[in-house]
Amino acid sequence: MQVLTLSPHEFDLHTAKLARMVEEDDIGCFDAIVAIRRGGSFVCDSFCNHFAKDRYQERYDLTLQRPSTKRKSGLLGKLLKSLPLPILDKMRMVESALLEMRRKIKGPGRDPNVDVPVGLANLLGKAISPKILIIDDAIDSGDTLIAIVNSLTKLNPKSILRIAVVTETTHSPRLHADYTLYRNRTLIRFPWSNDYKDKR
Repeated sequence: MQVLTLSPHEFDLHTAKLARMVEEDDIGCFDAIVAIRRGGSFVCDSFCNHFAKDRYQERYDLTLQRPSTKRKSGLLGKLLKSLPLPILDKMRMVESALLEMRRKIKGPGRDPNVDVPVGLANLLGKAISPKILIIDDAIDSGDTLIAIVNSLTKLNPKSILRIAVVTETTHSPRLHADYTLYRNRTLIRFPWSNDYKDKR
């Protein structure tokens, strides 16, 4: 397990590489790109700057927040910013290991409810086999993405879904991305992360 801190420039290089990876897959044009807020929206913004405009038609953002995100705001967020990076790295690795151990003991968490935007629901209802690219920053347990995949498939069982993320952080998430830059338990500190600080 490793922790990688990405500066805004490094983040942009990573999303450019992810965009090239998707473009090299000869799947044709996506009917829609679906970004998972909050991290997935930032990834999608940068990704779309590098992804060929004729490879997708629409973009939608879904709001789903992981429970740990709420806990890291407020006073705890200020404390995190004051700690040195090596300590923050260790904290991230410990947190990830504890969450992975908890999932092994308790099993999958409850799938969150997914509020599909009206435009996306209409697209899925009308198209025969719509191609959808789902973008997020990371796959941890996979619970969030499983819920999204199930919701979209329920609206159109013939949907062709592809998932693109920057990293998979666990050995055995409930599903794997079709496109990812890291599949070796790399934890990434993104420029919007609560514990982000410039490496310099």
